[in-house]
Amino acid sequence: MNSFLKITICKPEQWLIEAGIIIGIDFSELVHEITNEFKNHSIKRHGDPKIHGAATITFADFLQIPNIVKNPDYAIIGAIRKKVLINAYVKIINNITYLYFEDVLKSRRNKAMRGKTLYKVTKPFSFDDFLYNVSKNKKTDISKAWICNLQKNVQTAGGHPGG
Repeated sequence: MNSFLKITICKPEQWLIEAGIIIGIDFSELVHEITNEFKNHSIKRHGDPKIHGAATITFADFLQIPNIVKNPDYAIIGAIRKKVLINAYVKIINNITYLYFEDVLKSRRNKAMRGKTLYKVTKPFSFDDFLYNVSKNKKTDISKAWICNLQKNVQTAGGHPGG
């Protein structure tokens, strides 16, 4: 039987705490974390070399997550996907684009930004590529999120994503 395991990655960086304040979310008491279910999902969904080729997720890719959340190139903070508050990040490393999504959990038992999925693309994403990728299927509302191109230090913010 597999038990549910949580691994704390790090506390939120100051830029994320400040972004949260702008849109009415307090990230200061939360931590970034991943779970064994997250790892299993990412490998199962994005880890087959026959399907994904050079974009295949491996266990070594999980080591990039601290860098992705601390120093992303692009970020969408406080979007809503299927009624769940999420953060999305892009980090381009050696011309590979890593996309990392996390659910924001703020209940009595769970106070975390928990990894949802990780995948990569074998070319550098532009800021517009990232926005399109996150919102293309109309399941993710970014209208009230804090959206930032940290490569150029350009940002926009909507209202409170929680309603």
